[in-house]
Amino acid sequence: MAVMERPSSPGSPTLKSRFPELEGLGLSEDKKTYYDRFRFWRVVIVCSLFYSFYYLGRLNWGICLPWIIDDLHISKTQAGLGATLLLWSYAAGTFLSGRLGETIGQRLLCAIGGVGTTILNIIVALGSSLTGILVPWTINGFIQGQAYAPINGMISNWYPRARRGMATGVFATSMGLSTIVAWAVTGFSAAAYGWRWAFIWPLIGLTLPLTLVMYFVSRNKPEEAGLPAYRETSGGITAQAEELKHEQVAGVKAWVALFKNWKFMAMCVASFSVYVARYGLLTWIPTFYKETAHIALSKVPIMTFALPIGMAIGPVVSGWVSDTVFKAKRWQVIALNALVAAVILGVMGYVPIEKMGMTVAIVLQVIAGMVVLGVNGTLFTQACDFGGRKLAGTAVGTINLFNYFGAGFQGIIIGRILDVSGSWGMVWGFCAGLLAITVVLAVTVRE
Repeated sequence: MAVMERPSSPGSPTLKSRFPELEGLGLSEDKKTYYDRFRFWRVVIVCSLFYSFYYLGRLNWGICLPWIIDDLHISKTQAGLGATLLLWSYAAGTFLSGRLGETIGQRLLCAIGGVGTTILNIIVALGSSLTGILVPWTINGFIQGQAYAPINGMISNWYPRARRGMATGVFATSMGLSTIVAWAVTGFSAAAYGWRWAFIWPLIGLTLPLTLVMYFVSRNKPEEAGLPAYRETSGGITAQAEELKHEQVAGVKAWVALFKNWKFMAMCVASFSVYVARYGLLTWIPTFYKETAHIALSKVPIMTFALPIGMAIGPVVSGWVSDTVFKAKRWQVIALNALVAAVILGVMGYVPIEKMGMTVAIVLQVIAGMVVLGVNGTLFTQACDFGGRKLAGTAVGTINLFNYFGAGFQGIIIGRILDVSGSWGMVWGFCAGLLAITVVLAVTVRE
């Protein structure tokens, strides 16, 4: 019997017994190498590339918010409402897309998302009234929800639990890369040509072409590439999910199976809390620096660029640590990242930028982005572990429902806090308190 070695990272050279999930499937060593390279480059990397430009159709609202407020003469509460409508409609979209992807195919839903968000962003840019903008923007949120959960389901079809943290971590890094792309491309476009153009040409020139690349290059599962399904070698929550019969998860029974698991539901609440902090940063950090550091509008995108840089690093590091150091247990990484994030937000809220200095403020942004998206990506991986191959997309879609309730919640609450009190300390202290709840829940669940 071959000796089982430590799992390798996706795309690494194949050695004998390096892929225990592929043993006993009648594959030669060369075929195992081909299998590993296919799932890494044509699934993980291609989907990550696609998603790295997907946020151009969603984060543009927060990035362009200072320009939108000045152009439309709206209050911060109205501006926050725009963020909330998109995020809550996204919640509905992502909740359904995970299960729908398992039914009709993940690539198809991603293509619908890429094409649909391009069209709807153009309609938003052409709007002349707040209502004429918010209606298509809300629909855009639902369409944007057709990608993330299906892609996680697709990756779970290719990677077992022992390797899933690294694979989904690489993909989750695309959330950070997408944020960098959005900050750079949208920020430049808005500063140079106005916010309306920032809603048009990035989608036509970048998001739409990469949608087509993803659709024609990637594959939903090994069987579509003429390869056998892997063997799941892990026990625990993933083994339980793999043992579920088709009739136990048919239709709405899939969600029932997840809702009956108290540990999964506890982590949904934890993820809700994380998303309040994540989207609090993404939505309000430009306005925060404009008002507290007195930065000119044209320089806001440059000064806030550190946040998405950190977000690009966090998920892959956290995924690797959870796979290799903690042997596919995720709770330690979740708790540690959330704790560090809470401390940093507390510092941001109560130590003035003039006192800490701009250099320290930028470093804190990098670390905050890293740990917030690190816990975020690990929670998604944990959701895949709870769902296994049969329900990974459904599990990610369900946890994402809670995520975007949290993301939408922050839009209204933070906007209201600022309109009533003007206190950024209250804003970041509120977010830090929710992250502390995440720490407690992760330590309680221990999965």
